[in-house]
Amino acid sequence: MKSEKRSDLFFGTVEFSGLGGFQENLATALLESGIPIRKLRFSEAEIHGEVSPFNYYKTASLARKNGVRIRAGKRKGLYFTLSKYRARSGLYVGLLVFILLISILQTTVLDIKFDGEAVPAEINPILEECGIKIGTSISDINFSAAEQRLMLEVPGCAWADVSCEGFRLRVEVHKGIEVPEIEGTNPRNIVASRSAVIISQTVRKGGSVVTVGSGVNAGDLLVSGVVHDGGDNIMFIHSDAEIIGEFTETEEFFVPYRETVQLAEGKQKRFNYLIFGDDEYPLFFGKAFAENSLYSEETRLILNGNMKIKTAVYTEYVEKEITRSPETCVSELKKQIEMYEENFYKDYEIVTSNERYYPEEDGIRVAVDFTLRGNIAKPVDIEMS
Repeated sequence: MKSEKRSDLFFGTVEFSGLGGFQENLATALLESGIPIRKLRFSEAEIHGEVSPFNYYKTASLARKNGVRIRAGKRKGLYFTLSKYRARSGLYVGLLVFILLISILQTTVLDIKFDGEAVPAEINPILEECGIKIGTSISDINFSAAEQRLMLEVPGCAWADVSCEGFRLRVEVHKGIEVPEIEGTNPRNIVASRSAVIISQTVRKGGSVVTVGSGVNAGDLLVSGVVHDGGDNIMFIHSDAEIIGEFTETEEFFVPYRETVQLAEGKQKRFNYLIFGDDEYPLFFGKAFAENSLYSEETRLILNGNMKIKTAVYTEYVEKEITRSPETCVSELKKQIEMYEENFYKDYEIVTSNERYYPEEDGIRVAVDFTLRGNIAKPVDIEMS
């Protein structure tokens, strides 16, 4: 009775009131007929209550048999909400198609997400040998077998988990903690990593063989690990020092007046995803991919922010002939120099940089003389015989 009452009243309720007749007999008849009724009460010669919209006409019939004049009151619930849209058949068809689409997508792997230290290029071949790839039926996946293969074949794998979250396969691999390399205590010298002039030196262990202001070539000995103990004995130690040297390097850069480049200005392919919570549901068939294209994303909120639509945009690269003025070439050259300094001289102090520009027939070339300062100490083990 209780479960029936909950299921009947779940879709909504109709309030009613009855006047005259045999009201107590009506209440008894309702209970004997198994009609769920809520808030049943008697007041001022009237009977009041709430019944399901599916049971209202039966309630009215029993009221007439008992001489009670019944009248419907406030209506509320899902049944009446849907009734407002009963003429919009397309809304229900769309909802049905959406539910069917989600049900189908939930049974097939449409995406593979890698977590932990899982490297796709390393993991994908193992998964394919286990029959796991985009388009595989989720019911056909042997998750335990896939986890065992990952544990055996991924170097250093300490823990692996393969699971499904909707249509997305989640692969998580964690490797064991690698023992950090501890600097050895073998006897060693320190030599120059490049030709330079010594600016300063801080020797913590070993014997320095150079002086500040002296010039050295790449490979020259700076700090010796072979020292005397003050007597006739020779000791071999693990040298440790910081030797700051100053040196110069010359690099050349070139920018042409005319050049064919690839720009993301071609046709676009757009793929929409429905995002609900942490899950993504593709609103398309096939695979979201376009060759030789630039990838970007757009997101917009729907349904008061409870859901989102994500659009994956692939913009095709097209070849384009560009022509530069001398001023534009110089501007591009300065950008190249700045990027080179960030990438190759981040560990050095740039003391000076002298730029020399050479206009040529097809472009502009620049030679830059860099004066750099930094640590040139290079440890080298002493070979013991």
